[in-house]
Amino acid sequence: MRKELERLVELDRERKLVAHIGALLGWDQETGMPPKAVDERSEQLALVESLAHEKSVRPEMGELLEKLGSTTENPGGDASLLPVERAYLRALRRSWDRDTKLPSDLVAEFARATSLGQAAWVQAKKNDDFASFAPHLQKVLDLIKREAACLSPGKPAYDVLLDLYEPGSTELSIRTVFSRLRRDLVAILAKIGSRPKIDDSILRETVGEARQRAASDWLMDVLGYDRLRGRLDVSAHPFTTTLGVDDVRITTRYIPGFFPSSLFSTMHETGHALYELGIAPGAEFRGTELAEAASMAVHESQSRFWENVIGRGEPFWKRNFTHLAELVSPALDGVRREDFVRSINKVEPSFIRTEADEVTYGLHIVLRFELESDLIAGRLAVRDVPEAWRAKAKDLLGLDVRDDVRGCLQDVHWSAGLFGYFPSYALGNLYAAQFADAMRKDIPDLDERVAMGDNASVLEWLRERVHAPGSFWLPGELVEKVTGSPLDPAHFIDYLDRKYSQIYGF
Repeated sequence: MRKELERLVELDRERKLVAHIGALLGWDQETGMPPKAVDERSEQLALVESLAHEKSVRPEMGELLEKLGSTTENPGGDASLLPVERAYLRALRRSWDRDTKLPSDLVAEFARATSLGQAAWVQAKKNDDFASFAPHLQKVLDLIKREAACLSPGKPAYDVLLDLYEPGSTELSIRTVFSRLRRDLVAILAKIGSRPKIDDSILRETVGEARQRAASDWLMDVLGYDRLRGRLDVSAHPFTTTLGVDDVRITTRYIPGFFPSSLFSTMHETGHALYELGIAPGAEFRGTELAEAASMAVHESQSRFWENVIGRGEPFWKRNFTHLAELVSPALDGVRREDFVRSINKVEPSFIRTEADEVTYGLHIVLRFELESDLIAGRLAVRDVPEAWRAKAKDLLGLDVRDDVRGCLQDVHWSAGLFGYFPSYALGNLYAAQFADAMRKDIPDLDERVAMGDNASVLEWLRERVHAPGSFWLPGELVEKVTGSPLDPAHFIDYLDRKYSQIYGF
């Protein structure tokens, strides 16, 4: 079977190369493409996505999978194969089963619609004009529902979409977790609400783009991001994209009147990039389906870990605050480190998800989860999204949303067709907290190391246990392997209780 396996890897790498070409076109559209080029770019992306799909569904790949004993019922293939080979076959079989169910014309149409949709979203957000974006959202929504019907006819569409990002998840399983999460977050919010408010006005001093860029460059280096294998650019919504095994790029955005936006967006996206660059299932599977994330929630655990567990933790700033203050001077001149740390951990309902504190962030995700569930099920019409958003923001966060820029136009995900992705953020918080508890058992002096600038020990622990395996383990298997128990939201709630009881004194 050695010859068949080697050929399968060769074909798999070929399709990944085409997918990376498409990712490069998408990255350029978001970072530097002239606005008037969008029509042809949408056609370019449609063509490349069609080519990638053709590579993914070649009959030869199916024949090779069968020769190796991989079926839908037995995705790991022949029992005589090595564990890493069986894990590879399982991952590729899942991809093959998905891709062969999607018609090539639907793949092309979806690529075209999301390219145009993302461009329309950028302009709609700039002009606070949801009406101009609504037809594009409707188009993407129609196509995503067609995709779900192709993948699993008769199965609830939202269950199908959720499973794409977190294998095995369903709307019911997410609602169950979110119900408990919502209850616990509201309880912590009530405790915080009984304490004096934190004054975070020091974070709203004007800092120019050049200084913010310098701070982002520095933070990337502090966290260990290899700039020979990536770069930082600017986009309307921060993101990370993989253009090759040694080319993982990130973006951020600079808001002159709120410099923490770029700081923590950069740390968040650097966390994603560190994961991508750390996936190493073995040289023989480099650039294949096995060299992908275990799930998007595991991916988000890495971004949320570096952004919050490390980046908003006091130990990190014991080492790094003085230099940050120099980079963004005079914004933090005369500010005490303790006051800065309290300010970046202020808990207060806010409009923008990416700038939300750790406690209210989960409620932002519940809001989006409930809305997109209603959109997919047909309980909510596209034209009614702004009003539905306002109602849920009031109910969940107590906020009066007066414009769509701070409401339903703030995220890029729906224009990109990423329905089912949002729950990954909240699940990522749960994974991150559970991984952090396991890390502290192995590294009891973790805080002291971070305070001395030893982020390498943190990254090494994550690389070995979480990053390197790629998709060798399913997400549920990975969390048990790393922590010794299934995913448990209690780790995250305990983390919030410990952290914010110290900050707010409750």
